[in-house]
Amino acid sequence: MSLFSALNSAANSLNVIQAGIQVVSDNMNNANSPDRTKHTVSQTTDPLSGVTISQYSRSVDVALQAQLQGTTSENGMQQVLSQYMSQIGGMLGTTNSNNSSDSATPKLTQAFQDFTSALQDLSASPENAVAQNQVVQKAQALVQTIHTLSAGVDQMETQAKGDITQTVKSINTDLTQIDQLNATISQLKSSNQPTADFEDQRDATLRDLSSMINIRTTLRDDGSIAVFTPTGSTLVDGTATQLSYDGKVISGAGGADITAAISGGKLGGLLDMVADSSPAPASGDATTEVFRKLKSQLDAVAGALTGTTQAGQPTSITDAYNKASPTNDGELASGLFSGSDAGTLAVNKDLLNGTKTIKQSAVNAMVSAMTATGRTMTADGLTLTNVSYGGMADQVSSNWSTIQSNVNTQATTTSSFMTSLQTRYASSTGVNMDEEVANLQVLQRNYSATARVISVIGQMFDTLTQAVT
Repeated sequence: MSLFSALNSAANSLNVIQAGIQVVSDNMNNANSPDRTKHTVSQTTDPLSGVTISQYSRSVDVALQAQLQGTTSENGMQQVLSQYMSQIGGMLGTTNSNNSSDSATPKLTQAFQDFTSALQDLSASPENAVAQNQVVQKAQALVQTIHTLSAGVDQMETQAKGDITQTVKSINTDLTQIDQLNATISQLKSSNQPTADFEDQRDATLRDLSSMINIRTTLRDDGSIAVFTPTGSTLVDGTATQLSYDGKVISGAGGADITAAISGGKLGGLLDMVADSSPAPASGDATTEVFRKLKSQLDAVAGALTGTTQAGQPTSITDAYNKASPTNDGELASGLFSGSDAGTLAVNKDLLNGTKTIKQSAVNAMVSAMTATGRTMTADGLTLTNVSYGGMADQVSSNWSTIQSNVNTQATTTSSFMTSLQTRYASSTGVNMDEEVANLQVLQRNYSATARVISVIGQMFDTLTQAVT
């Protein structure tokens, strides 16, 4: 080998070593970053030019990465469901407070109990004005409780739709960033330039996207990644689709309705909760059509207070009041409650303003009506049999308390599993400082040795030059 060939080979080796030192240094500097994978430089040997860089690469566990991506999507869904179910629990009063003095009785149940108790007190002395006033006040408190819960459901539904709008915007931002990173990676790969940093950024963006929507990905030959929904709707493939939400459906490329194609993630959980397949029967999934079910159940409770007696069931409180006789002077003849749903339920205004009093002849019948079991309530997501009025309220609250507990348990389990996978993935693909320090020491020794070779070759050139001159 000529001195020129030796010098060229040594110089190439030095370039490879310098690239290796740079990569190892970057690994060490970013070792604590959760998005950093271990980057490496591969080399090849040529008989003429010596060692050269063949490619830059990074450590990736594809199977574990796909599992983590799926679990991240499931966790995103469970966390948003847990968030809203906790709000529902707080609204209904079924979420236990840290304050031991707080009542554990749900608000709707308590309102029915207070009204029934006031009626029982009145039955002891139907002519008592104070007891009469207490019944009216507790009836109004019951109505107000139902109104407040109904308004709370509407408010939460509006909040959820607002969250969908914001989540769609965040998804669009991630899709755009993935598309831009795809372009950068493809361009760098075509010129054999390092792309690992950009691929790490893309993986981090894909994980963020996964937390909002369930996806599947395909790696293209040029290094870009195509992103689809599980059912095949394109999100990124040569260009980034921009989603939109009109308060009812999610639109994708070309304005196509892709709502049904979306599952998992925060967006999937939100869409499940606000879904409404009316007039079809409500979903049997407890966390789907949540607001529809809540509204229907509150409407059913309100309707039970204003409805007539159903076949095979105890006398309704409306009939118990209206059909009682006699009606004394100054007493309300009929219509203790009015309205057809949770939003329109009302106590008779003549009772509220004091121009009429409760019919004394109806008090005992109303007590019997309020305490009698054997009633049936049918609403979206809940069918009850052999219950009292208070039992209806209690079962509505209890049902949602159970759903909340199950969702919270699932959210905790999923979060723990995701954390475990993240740890496994980081251990499998992340930077190990001990290894990097050892690699750096080897590279430094190789650098010194190669530099020494170049120095010797330089001295040989100097000797030849002096000999010629």
